[in-house]
Amino acid sequence: MRWFWFLCLTAAAISDIKERAVSDRLLISCGIVGLIAGWQSGLSRHLAGVLAGMIILAIGRATKGAIGSGDGWFIIASAGYLNTEEMWTLLLMSFTVSWIWSIGLVLYGMWTGVGISKATLPFLACLWPAGVWMLMV
Repeated sequence: MRWFWFLCLTAAAISDIKERAVSDRLLISCGIVGLIAGWQSGLSRHLAGVLAGMIILAIGRATKGAIGSGDGWFIIASAGYLNTEEMWTLLLMSFTVSWIWSIGLVLYGMWTGVGISKATLPFLACLWPAGVWMLMV
């Protein structure tokens, strides 16, 4: 199951980088398989991931799309594959990668003199290194 989740993450990250959107079919298929996996291991172990995804969706709505809805829905879909500890590890690692990426964008803008006010950060691509690490553990 973890490999299926990682394949979904890889496809979603590539889509997020290229198109700045994630396919509904990808989210639905990942979510359905995740729901089955979560059901088999006990849904209560996965509620924190659903809550985290809902918070990301709410923040995206409050910021008028600064955080894409695909990010929140992917976190919700991932909740079935990952228990609470794994979900928090995934999020903390991905926030670290996104902060480093953001600092890199700012430094690049300062170095080249190019404005970065329109730069965007594909969050699901920041999840990918954490996903690789989670496969190895």
